[in-house]
Amino acid sequence: METLRNRLEQIVGVPLRIKQLTKQQTESVYHQKERQESPQQTNGSNNALEQDSVFRNSVVVDEVIWFPLYLKSGHAYVMEAPVQELSSEASQLIELLVSQVRPKATVPVSVQGDEEREIQRFSAWIIDQLDQERGDIEIPEDLELKRRLTGEMIPFLLTCESVHAADVNRGQLKKLLKSYFDGEVVLVPLRSHEWLILAKKELVIGAGEEKDEESAESETDMLSAFCLGLYELIASEWVGTFHLSVGPSFSPAKWLLSMVALLRETIFLGRTFHVAEHVHFPWELLLERLIYSIPVDQRRLFLEQAGDHGVLFSDNETLSTLETFFQLDCNVSETAKRLYIHRNTLLYRLDKIKQETGLDVRSFGDAVLVKLTMLLYKVTKRK
Repeated sequence: METLRNRLEQIVGVPLRIKQLTKQQTESVYHQKERQESPQQTNGSNNALEQDSVFRNSVVVDEVIWFPLYLKSGHAYVMEAPVQELSSEASQLIELLVSQVRPKATVPVSVQGDEEREIQRFSAWIIDQLDQERGDIEIPEDLELKRRLTGEMIPFLLTCESVHAADVNRGQLKKLLKSYFDGEVVLVPLRSHEWLILAKKELVIGAGEEKDEESAESETDMLSAFCLGLYELIASEWVGTFHLSVGPSFSPAKWLLSMVALLRETIFLGRTFHVAEHVHFPWELLLERLIYSIPVDQRRLFLEQAGDHGVLFSDNETLSTLETFFQLDCNVSETAKRLYIHRNTLLYRLDKIKQETGLDVRSFGDAVLVKLTMLLYKVTKRK
């Protein structure tokens, strides 16, 4: 709105400002509009005011003209201009442009209340079933939300570990998601600062019918790109540390609980093994899932037998080099490019690792051993 105000002010050559009206001014302006358009609907109630947050017409008050922008917490926000300095053409231009950017009319309060209660019931059911470790139960018929979970859907799980997460409410998040997905999604708050997002498959990757290996790989690539874009949008909108995970397309009526459990585990594993990353994919954490399933005593025994390379892995430069090297399939040239170093510098680092550990990560067997040792060190020694 402020950007629009600046541009309009330059175009019409008249000083404009965004003003918050008092509740009394807001109510009087609202009633004036109602009498002009539909007198019989005017009842003066707060609910009526909240239900119609879109003003269609500008209003002249004393020597100024108000172009209503939006309604928030019972207060109207308007763009104000001196009526004597504004030509009829300029007034029509402002009216037109403001009408294009102001929020649409809100859903009636009663409808919002019914939907909110159903979302809360659905959320409570998910939490209760997962707390009891019931991952194979279908959604019961008495939950109305089940009717919206038809066909194949894409699940996302969003968490926030920052104190600023209190600024993120369901309404704001749903509005942002609707814009990004370009369609309606189901948003279910779970635990504190945790949200489950369910979107129709066609909104994310289209409604392809093939299910061969090649199409499955293509689906994960599209999901990865879509999820990264969604994370960037959320992280730019609110201050906080967010983590986001996405799962493959599935049928929520039967597999919802197991999918939520998988996404929770994915975020946990991602935060444990890859602390610098914030977007986590279950198909990229298979080895980490296996490592974490090993009992603690067995992990420590393996580290003792493989050799304690804690000093090596505690060095950030070495750890970053190894992680990038493994991420790029042990390709020396590509790793050097990614790290912005000369190829010989990378070879020097790898030779240094060989001297200190006796393991050459350019050899497949030694690379596997170093990778396992590095993951075990992350989950064992860091504790």
